[in-house]
Amino acid sequence: MKTQLHPLVQKTKIELKRLDKIDRLSWEEQKKYNSKFLPITVEPKLRNRALKFMDSLIKKLEDNNHSIKFEYNRCHIEMYGQLTEINLRQKYFRKRIKNSSGYSHNSYEKSDKLEFQVGSYARKGWIDRENKNLEDYLSIIYDYIEKDSRRWADLRKRQAIQEAIRAAQAKIDAELSKQKVIEEEKLNQLLLDAENHDKANKIRSYLNTLIKQRSTSYHSINNDFEKYIEWAFTKADEIDPILNPPKIENL
Repeated sequence: MKTQLHPLVQKTKIELKRLDKIDRLSWEEQKKYNSKFLPITVEPKLRNRALKFMDSLIKKLEDNNHSIKFEYNRCHIEMYGQLTEINLRQKYFRKRIKNSSGYSHNSYEKSDKLEFQVGSYARKGWIDRENKNLEDYLSIIYDYIEKDSRRWADLRKRQAIQEAIRAAQAKIDAELSKQKVIEEEKLNQLLLDAENHDKANKIRSYLNTLIKQRSTSYHSINNDFEKYIEWAFTKADEIDPILNPPKIENL
């Protein structure tokens, strides 16, 4: 009985057949392909193997509650919330060739070997060998990705815990700093109130002395003097915090 391909593998197979008819893909076509289809870059003669390998890998992922995810126009395996970029290609071997003048340059020799890669920068790969096909590495590849994903998931979990601790401590420190500022402001206000109360009493004492001096002297208490005394007492009352106490909630 013929095994039915995974829907994503089947969709990729159809798209690759369509692209075979196009001589050269545009940047937009390539971007569209990368964002929707499996990253398989092989000649038609190797395609069935490549598709079957991807089919086995995806089904093994889904059997273990993992999946394929497309993000940033790239195909990834998602395990434990971690993304691992993947790529399946036909291997080209680089060779240095010297021309008749003695200068060398890079040349690439096409092979019939499949290579599966993981990662986006420092990639790790598995390739067909003389005594071992890529398909034989499937469990090894899966275990490698799972182990690496667990490691990154655990690391990021620890980082998240540490960040939560730092954030909580920062909140405590901010609250302590806020309370310190409030205490300093309250103390400064207290000192200012005491100073203003003292000033108000000094003004009143001066005014009482002035009134007494006027009353016992030959100076007459005229209307201007009374207005001045009234104004001065009003000013003393205005700056006296006893008569204008601060609100309780501001203390």
